Amino acid sequence: MPSLKALETRNLYNVGWIAALPLERAAAMAILDEKHEKPLDFVQPHNDTNSYSWGCIGEHNVVIASLAAGKYGMTSAAATALPMLASFPQIRIGLLVGIGAGIARLEKGRDIRLGDVAVSQPHGNSGGVIQYDLFKAKSGNQQKNVAFLNSPPEVLLRALGNLQAQHILEPPKVLEYLEEMMTRYPRLAKQGYVHQGVENDRLFKTSDSTEEIQREPRDSTDPEIHYGIIASGNTLFKDATYRDKILEVIGDECICFEMEAAGLMNNFPCIVIRGICDYADSHKSDRWQRYAAATAAAYAKDLLAFVPSQDLQKTQKAIDILEDISEKVADIHSITTGTRTVVESLSLDNQSDKIKKWLCPPDSSTNLNEAQKKRHEGTGSWFLQSEPFKQWKSGKCQHLWLHGIPGCGKTVLSATIIEHLNQQLDSSNAVLDFFFDFTDADKQSLDKLVRSLVAQLYSRCENSRNELNKLFSSCEDGRRQPTYESLSTTFMQMAKYVQKIQIVIDALDECKTRRDLLSWMENLARSGHTGFHLLATSRKEEDIELEITQWLHHGNIIPIQQDTVNRDIRLYVHRRLRNDRGFERWHPEPSVQDEIEAELMENADGM
Repeated sequence: MPSLKALETRNLYNVGWIAALPLERAAAMAILDEKHEKPLDFVQPHNDTNSYSWGCIGEHNVVIASLAAGKYGMTSAAATALPMLASFPQIRIGLLVGIGAGIARLEKGRDIRLGDVAVSQPHGNSGGVIQYDLFKAKSGNQQKNVAFLNSPPEVLLRALGNLQAQHILEPPKVLEYLEEMMTRYPRLAKQGYVHQGVENDRLFKTSDSTEEIQREPRDSTDPEIHYGIIASGNTLFKDATYRDKILEVIGDECICFEMEAAGLMNNFPCIVIRGICDYADSHKSDRWQRYAAATAAAYAKDLLAFVPSQDLQKTQKAIDILEDISEKVADIHSITTGTRTVVESLSLDNQSDKIKKWLCPPDSSTNLNEAQKKRHEGTGSWFLQSEPFKQWKSGKCQHLWLHGIPGCGKTVLSATIIEHLNQQLDSSNAVLDFFFDFTDADKQSLDKLVRSLVAQLYSRCENSRNELNKLFSSCEDGRRQPTYESLSTTFMQMAKYVQKIQIVIDALDECKTRRDLLSWMENLARSGHTGFHLLATSRKEEDIELEITQWLHHGNIIPIQQDTVNRDIRLYVHRRLRNDRGFERWHPEPSVQDEIEAELMENADGM
């Protein structure tokens, strides 16, 4: 086998290609016109854990990066792109190429089949990719996407338009490139990188997973190309009913589901190309994955032929685009359902702003503010005046767990506690809070909790900041994300600078990484740091109770009793009936007011 050539410098590579899975990387390598050895001047940094391959397609030098083995999803994709841009600073454009789930809608004229190719294309306000797990509710059960993802670079969009026009005149070269691939690498055919047979491409009804939808046979098995919105998130779909519920929210322009793009679009100027390997239903299998990876890679090669090298050289470097974005907008993870749906200007000269952008902590103040709006004056005072809370606040009791039924007002009570603590705060103490929220994907994990607590402590205790600054520096001044373990350790180190830290965590039951969360709470309680005072609320669920009772004394477990909640409800109802203008007609008739109050209280049942 002839030896491969090695380019003189890494700076000659201007196209970045990300393949999440080994089978996708194999297709990418096989589609290259020429493979290269490692660039002569390339020394991989110790913190760059990517696997790379090099080569060229036409006049473009391409570097292919793949995720660590066993890793996939938005976070892993972002963790691959950022080191690649640092290691290959002349990259101008990116391609995210691999497999995805097709959204076939025959009733709308969209006949997508296995082996076809889906390509992200801007539509309306979307840049071509939407993150389907970052939607917020609007009135009338409508949903609004709050994740704003960047469009591909102009040079790629121009190439896309030119290629589409060419495909009207002549068929795509995908089949030609696939045949070349098989000729050069015959082993690929045996490993499934060929069409898997029309008889193995079956689409079933959502309402009946055993009833096949009959489709008109195509003239050939050549893959067709589809352009539209690609939906990205961290969920692997295997259920047609759930898939269709998501589609109701996303809209008709969506053609494909996948799991990496949303983690890249604001960090890596790229276009997304997906070969269709299943229909995101219970019939999902691996049979078509290799062929789908091959068709996607072949289309990517077709597209690159329409990117003039002189235009590419005029395109801003991807890493420079990142720096511009960093100066102007908050990262996508700082967008929450509460308030931050607009970009905010950041000054990279300000260390606090750098830290905030790096951590991307969810903003729990939105939940706090919303709960405080719902609170009526005087409600929750029963708990603030209770002996367990007084013992906890004074430090005689270190930790408390409050549990109650759904709708009993736990979140409003948490907000009441936080407001009370902040009103009596002195300089030697810190009050931290976090609200788990099943409606907000950014507030459902232990990692997000720790990021939020670290950011709050950094903001409120100047003496503790050096510990986080050291971690920031060790992560190449924020170019690399910290691990959960390093953040958790840093949080414990920062806590040593504070005499007392009161932490209020609401809705443990709404955390998706609940087992890890409960383990973290136990470690905190057993850490020996007497300054930690944890107060948590949740529903009384079996796994939570089982874990907490192993380290928390029974006397520190407080049930939210129905009668105490009813007192708050009665106080609220009583004042509304007698003070609100909407009930003015009953003000002269106290007996009617009493009757209304009694009827409402009879149906309250602690909620």
